[in-house]
Amino acid sequence: MGNLCSSESSRPAAPPGAADGRSPGHSAQPDAVPDVGHKMRKGVSVRDVYKVGKTLGTGGFSVVKLATDKATGEHLACKIMSLPPPGKQYNENESSRADIFKEIDILMALQHENIVVMKEYFEEGNKVYLIMEMLQGGELLDAVLEKGHYSEGDARSCFLQIIQAIKYLHSRGIVHRDLKLENLLLVRKGDISHIKIADFGLARRYMGSLAMTTVCGTPQYVAPEIIKGGPASYGPECDLWSAGVILFILLGGYPPFYDESEPRLFEKIRKGRFDFNDEVWSAVSADAKDLIRNLLMVDPTKRLTVPQVLSHPWLKEGQQGGKQELLKTMTRMRNSKLQLSAIPAEAGSSGDQRGAVMEAAKSGAVLDLEEQKLAAELVEEANAS
Repeated sequence: MGNLCSSESSRPAAPPGAADGRSPGHSAQPDAVPDVGHKMRKGVSVRDVYKVGKTLGTGGFSVVKLATDKATGEHLACKIMSLPPPGKQYNENESSRADIFKEIDILMALQHENIVVMKEYFEEGNKVYLIMEMLQGGELLDAVLEKGHYSEGDARSCFLQIIQAIKYLHSRGIVHRDLKLENLLLVRKGDISHIKIADFGLARRYMGSLAMTTVCGTPQYVAPEIIKGGPASYGPECDLWSAGVILFILLGGYPPFYDESEPRLFEKIRKGRFDFNDEVWSAVSADAKDLIRNLLMVDPTKRLTVPQVLSHPWLKEGQQGGKQELLKTMTRMRNSKLQLSAIPAEAGSSGDQRGAVMEAAKSGAVLDLEEQKLAAELVEEANAS
């Protein structure tokens, strides 16, 4: 399952139950392009300053390559995106000009120990090059799976860093809108004590009197108010829901809501029904489960705020609380990742069952026996090709 995204707009927040008759994504004004020209490196090309090398990763709208500073030898990441000309109509397979400059505008304004750093950017022809810090540690979930010992205290340390970053973003009027495990990266390999939030492609500035209306995010992490049906209208509380999903996975080893059918998945999210009946939760504290319950509240007005999260008893326990190893949680995580590394990303591009199983595995979801068998077949086919 890929990201959701309709066109961007915002409008005054409506009272509960009110509707203005507009469809999601409709805007009364053209999408404004931020003026970020003063932040652009001028007078030189990106390849005058950096040696652009191997590909580090690809996304829906971008490719990330290794960039080495020719003057200092510093290794950085270069995110390359196609830049549509002004006024060009864009399709669902590319970012709009406004989206690209909104991302740049937000990244250049951020400075926090748990948020990826953007150094500068270049605009050349129909391309834009974002020079970012190089995060060598890979994804958080991979580091957790490689740890020799993983406890509730470790999960608390990870989650606290995420919440501190959300606190900073919201204090600056920015909502991430795509918080998920894949966007939590480590500065150093194996060191979960320094996590950074990355990928601000869906992030937006938020005005308190205006509600966001874009249907966007990653299906398993998206908040119910974003996919409620009818015109969407939501605020920064959506980031707290996603944080709750992340915490559930960090402590349980599987997502609170899963279905290979996106409509059925969204229905489960809208109802907000999950439980702690799985045996893995027997080793997890009551305070941790209470925090999850209060983050995964369908009604955003009843969901915990950032200050309430930070004052919750579970986060007050500090590093000494919850040292018992979460063996069953680790087993659940590993079982859902066993066939993952050998499956090429493009294997799940179609909407059939094979693609759905691959995407479920990539998202860290737990596969049943039939799905595990199909995933194994995909691995075998990939290795034979």
